[in-house]
Amino acid sequence: MQLSLALARSPLESVRDALLCEFGPQRPVARMDPISQLVKSSISGRTADAVSWAAFLRLRAAFKSWEDLSRAKVAHVAMAIQDVTFPEDKARHLTTALRMIEEKVGWLSLSHLKALEVDQARWELQALPGVGVKVAACVLNFSDLAMRALVVDTNVDRVAKRIGLVGAGDTTNTYHALMAMTPATWTADDLFELHWLMKRGLGQMLCGKQAPKCGACPVKQMCAKVGIGHSAEVLTWRPRG
Repeated sequence: MQLSLALARSPLESVRDALLCEFGPQRPVARMDPISQLVKSSISGRTADAVSWAAFLRLRAAFKSWEDLSRAKVAHVAMAIQDVTFPEDKARHLTTALRMIEEKVGWLSLSHLKALEVDQARWELQALPGVGVKVAACVLNFSDLAMRALVVDTNVDRVAKRIGLVGAGDTTNTYHALMAMTPATWTADDLFELHWLMKRGLGQMLCGKQAPKCGACPVKQMCAKVGIGHSAEVLTWRPRG
């Protein structure tokens, strides 16, 4: 009797393959150290990428080191990032977070996170003020820690719901749902690529919040039954064990 050796295929693999055909491979060109990535990601929430990058560069120019930033007055930091959303709150959270890291580690470094399991490292980061699951995943995946965490921003969250990968809930629920269906063989670079494909490729170029370009969408078959603005029928996937 012939046995089938076919393994269950995650829906994320189908999404990635379709988006790769449309947008091509997207691999990280360079990675910052974890503290720099924490600074960048902490000021980026609800802010256009170009604006947050410009603010990050102003911080680098204004302070000789991130240690100097941690001891700076909140008003001084807020002035440097004044064009991001909620600059005062972000300045206060960021300076406090940097001081907390110094107090816990002994110096301003997050390199010890590499020795932890991803969820342990994520929880340690999320204990810092202003750091949620998105910022934590940015630090773990985008920096030279290069750990297996998927960055779920509003674009990734929106398209994941529209094409039926996940159900209702916030971005934290989406993060856990997508990580649960991530193939064990995928690397940090694979998750970086998936984030780029779902955010910039699908989310920003084709499936915007308003007037999505459904006709040009490479994964339109997955949400053919989904009316925009209505709940999707969530795809279920369980790896064969």
